[in-house]
Amino acid sequence: VASQPVAQPSRTGAAPSSGPPSMPSRSPGDPAPVRTVPSRSPGGLAPVRAVPTIDRDPAGLAGQLGYAEKVLGRVAAPAATARQALIAQLVCLRLTTHPGWASTVIEHVAPAQRAAAAADIAATADLVALTPPEARLPPWRIIGAQSLAMLRADYQAAQAATGVGWTYLAAINFVETDFGRIAGPSSAGAQGPMQFMPATWASYGHGDIHRPRAAILAAARFLIAHGASSHIGSAVYAYNPSWTYVDAVLRYARRLRASPYALTSFYYRQIIFRLGGGWVLLPSGYGSSPTVREIPLHP
Repeated sequence: VASQPVAQPSRTGAAPSSGPPSMPSRSPGDPAPVRTVPSRSPGGLAPVRAVPTIDRDPAGLAGQLGYAEKVLGRVAAPAATARQALIAQLVCLRLTTHPGWASTVIEHVAPAQRAAAAADIAATADLVALTPPEARLPPWRIIGAQSLAMLRADYQAAQAATGVGWTYLAAINFVETDFGRIAGPSSAGAQGPMQFMPATWASYGHGDIHRPRAAILAAARFLIAHGASSHIGSAVYAYNPSWTYVDAVLRYARRLRASPYALTSFYYRQIIFRLGGGWVLLPSGYGSSPTVREIPLHP
């Protein structure tokens, strides 16, 4: 799966869990996303000059996550947003190794940030559950994404054309390839920013599978053809047959509806990959420049 806490394009045929999570029954058009940063938002990931140190007890983790969510819930300088986004990712990864701490951490986060923290913790756990450790680094290139302004326009165009809410499209784009930053096929052969198998693209896509607007529109067509107007969860399940995946996508979509700053906070997250020996961060330029290497993490 790719995103944000964990990166690995997710069209790998993950087995479904025993049943669906709770989910909304309809996919009404969502309100337009609010512009919260200038349209010149950088498409590349902010360089990581130093990996933040993450606390090793629930109280410390609650303090770090609460502050991170506070910064991510308002307009902030790009450097501050990127740093706190990485701290949120690392805290949530730490909690996947200590799942019994999660409820304590959530209880100790300030009420104003508690819902965002709980959603991040739960979505990270979902994505980690979908991401088995790999024996070697992926054959990917980490490239720049479209600007936030262009992504917003693409999501809105797809919503207008099909009725599928923009937040679902943004959440899938985030989970699959970190808004198109992961360039390279999945292990199953899926391609492009929305990770389409070529045969599926032949039915729903028009034009270049790697072009963001074309891929986002194709995803919207796929979802509406699979019942998104009456049951968005089942449509997302058709997109990737795992109820854990569905749960993660719907959590992120709810965040995007609840906060005008959520899209910006997701946009600034780093790509983190799971190896058998631990987690590594894949910086912008990885796979394209021999001088850009993975960064070991110890969440």
